[in-house]
Amino acid sequence: MKLRKILLKRFIITAGVSILLTAVFSTAAFWFIFSSSEKTTLKDYANIAANLYNKNSSYELLHDLSSSRIRVTLLDGNGNVLLESNDGVDVTKMGNHSNRPEFINAMKNGYGDDSRKSETLGNVTYYYAVKTSNGNVLRLSETMENGYSIFVHLVPILFAVIIIVFILCCVLSKRSTKKIIAPIENLENNVDGNQYEELSSISRTISSQQKQINKQVSRLQLEKDRIDTLIQNMSEGFIMLDMDKNMLMCNHSASKYLGTDSEGTVGESLISFSRNEVLCECVDKAFSGERSSNEGNINGRVLQIIASPVYSNSEQKGVICLIIDISAKRKAEKMRREFTANVTHELKTPLTSISGYAEIIESGIVAPEDIERFAGKIHKESGRLLSLIGDIIELSELDENTRPVNYDKVDLSGLSREVAEDLHTNANKHEVVIKVNAEDKILINGNRNQLYELVYNLCDNAIRYNRKGGNVTVTVKKEDENAVLSVADTGIGIPLKHQKRVFERFYRVDKSRSKETGGTGLGLAIVKHIAERHDGTITLKSNENGTVFTFKVKAL
Repeated sequence: MKLRKILLKRFIITAGVSILLTAVFSTAAFWFIFSSSEKTTLKDYANIAANLYNKNSSYELLHDLSSSRIRVTLLDGNGNVLLESNDGVDVTKMGNHSNRPEFINAMKNGYGDDSRKSETLGNVTYYYAVKTSNGNVLRLSETMENGYSIFVHLVPILFAVIIIVFILCCVLSKRSTKKIIAPIENLENNVDGNQYEELSSISRTISSQQKQINKQVSRLQLEKDRIDTLIQNMSEGFIMLDMDKNMLMCNHSASKYLGTDSEGTVGESLISFSRNEVLCECVDKAFSGERSSNEGNINGRVLQIIASPVYSNSEQKGVICLIIDISAKRKAEKMRREFTANVTHELKTPLTSISGYAEIIESGIVAPEDIERFAGKIHKESGRLLSLIGDIIELSELDENTRPVNYDKVDLSGLSREVAEDLHTNANKHEVVIKVNAEDKILINGNRNQLYELVYNLCDNAIRYNRKGGNVTVTVKKEDENAVLSVADTGIGIPLKHQKRVFERFYRVDKSRSKETGGTGLGLAIVKHIAERHDGTITLKSNENGTVFTFKVKAL
């Protein structure tokens, strides 16, 4: 219960009891004062009546002294009634009064009084008796009926006053309670406790604790913000659930990976957030106390979902789910498997040829005039093998980034002319014309050897996959802040379905033609890696009239 209500209740009870006791004691005091006043009045009246009787012992006088309030009785020395002022009472039927306390005291002391219920009148009556000079006893009496009537008339007024005072006390109690409670309610702002001296130490303690709490809350909020920032910026999806499978936390990555419309708001149930079977299965196992992990294809991604139960004081409090995109990992594993298979195949082919020709020569069944031809084929296959191994090593170094690279200013125009000059003989051999259209000097920041290899591979491919009598045109120009190098040929072109895969390792559009031209299938893969190492891009456009490869990189 609130302190305000307790104080108000106690104030009202105290006020009610106080008013009630005041009324009772006031009534008693009123009755006592009234009774005393009436007794004093009756005593004085009795003394006056006795003096008059002593002077003139007349019954008529005594009868005249009586009234509607005061009754006069004259008794002889033995207690017999000589006179009764009440006309409705038969004197002969009244008993002897010698045993009455007021008569006894009057005969003994000259006066006496008593209060009792009258046998004659049937009311509580006050008696006062005085001994006269002739030995008789003059007794005056007055009933309390008048006092009762006055009191009865005062009761409604008294009750009205009690009610008004009680209502006033209730109003004042409410206001007083409010004023008393106000400093306590604002105790956190009342550092010095100046309203109440008793609250000073409590106020200072609360203020000190409040400062400590504020510091701790600020620290906890800072830690929470840090954790939220870390979780929201995680590349992995993160979901935290309570024991009712409702969201306690969910980052953007989880929503993105699971492809849900919801952002995983706090309090949202897991089933309304995502109905993915793999996720639900892992979560169910985690709620049974078992850590689980599974993989699934979701929205074109290979996702690994790890769900673990969360315990506090040996009691499970919820579940944490981690969603990891392992598409790149699985793709890399697939590429490694394919690369291993392709390398094995590509290395096995020239080695088989070399081994076969060498075995024929060794057996001695080859005519002397054919030995030179077989040796030439062995030399050709060995060169192809060395070229393949060189490309594999080159690609491996680009993948692992193990070879140190020195970057410097490189003139892309001069480099292109140098490559064209070096491939002039090869172009003539394939009956292809190679030419360069380049601005005077276009500088970029890069490694000259790698950039030479990039341009060489593009031009070499353009020559090998060209038609007889075709052209290879190398164009170098500057567009805005970029240097653009394009290699265009008039060859056979690349079908649209193969254009996205030509940069893959060992991928060949026409394997039979590649065998004839002696390609390793790694040239464009090396080109792509070198372009990415230089923060550049490599793109292609192709149709049945030829192909254009474009390398774009930031110019100096």
